[in-house]
Amino acid sequence: MANISECSICLKDFKEEPDRVPRILKCGDTFCTNCIKTSILIDKKVCPICISKVDEDIEEMIINYYALNPTKTILCDLCLEEFSINDPEKLPKILKCGHTFCAKCLKQRRCNDKIKCMFCSKETDEEVDKLIMNKCALEECIKELLFSFKYIDEKKIDINKIDFQFSIGLMGESNGGKTSISHYFHTGQSFEESPISTIGLDYHYKYVSCKKKTIKITLWDTAGQERFGSVAAGSLRGVQGLLLVFSLTPNFNSKEKEEYDLAKREEKEKLKENYTNKAFKHVEFWLEQFNQFNQQKKKVIYLIGNKCDDEENRIIDLEDAKYFAKDYELKYYETSAKTGRNIKKLFEDLTIELMDLYPDQKISNFHLKRKNSKKSNKCC
Repeated sequence: MANISECSICLKDFKEEPDRVPRILKCGDTFCTNCIKTSILIDKKVCPICISKVDEDIEEMIINYYALNPTKTILCDLCLEEFSINDPEKLPKILKCGHTFCAKCLKQRRCNDKIKCMFCSKETDEEVDKLIMNKCALEECIKELLFSFKYIDEKKIDINKIDFQFSIGLMGESNGGKTSISHYFHTGQSFEESPISTIGLDYHYKYVSCKKKTIKITLWDTAGQERFGSVAAGSLRGVQGLLLVFSLTPNFNSKEKEEYDLAKREEKEKLKENYTNKAFKHVEFWLEQFNQFNQQKKKVIYLIGNKCDDEENRIIDLEDAKYFAKDYELKYYETSAKTGRNIKKLFEDLTIELMDLYPDQKISNFHLKRKNSKKSNKCC
């Protein structure tokens, strides 16, 4: 699948520069101006992708503004509904001005046999069905349909058709947000203001779809007190992934908070540095505990700085966290279990990496040992 933000011939990013501007052909395929000038388009007068004839001059080719914006969504900018490859009225059509809308909106905005662009107010007298199909937008629709990361309702799952099962552990200091992250992933809702600390081991599971595969993800939430370190790490033997969670805001007791609030600027910087070092020492402790009980070579470990929504009380700087993560060769994410920021992105990236690392992980090799819970008729 082509990247819509780059030319399919030279593979360089489109830019608002004369030679890098994306020009769309009548067939709907898009290339940079330089490649159109120098490629086989000139020699053979055909599109290198669909082999259709090219008879227009470069100056007459429409600039594809959709391809200029790599973060563009697959929504029509007028009705804010997704483009569709299955519905003729939701197909993305590009106007002569270079802006793209769904066919339904263009028909509705026709006045006196002319369509007026909502962005630049330019008019076109072409029929909607004869407008160029913007294949860049169509490719994004196909990507979204085939490869996007989506949550699946458990009621719609056939357990015999699960493609992957992954177990992911959460470790880190108390009150860092492990339980809240797990809760948000499971329910899609923010945490309670004062969630109860995890005692021992808790878990949530969720079914997701990614790259046309159905995956069951089980999150194992561990206690954050260091005295339970070996117990928590031992409980996570065999997990494929680990999230090391710490709080970006201080977990001060009342005395420490009062000391910080009353401190002068230089003193605050010192207290901030001390808290940062203390937080990273906790992370080092949990990472050491995990590695001690998990000797498998294939495992994915992410470092998670939680509570990124609370900028006012934030103490740990982004650069410090990135530097620490780099030292230990960990990927770093900042999340908020209150707003949901980056929660889905975190699990999407983790799932894709696990699928690549464990291509044959049809059945999870992680099983929690349970005692026989059958009731006995004996009184003692």
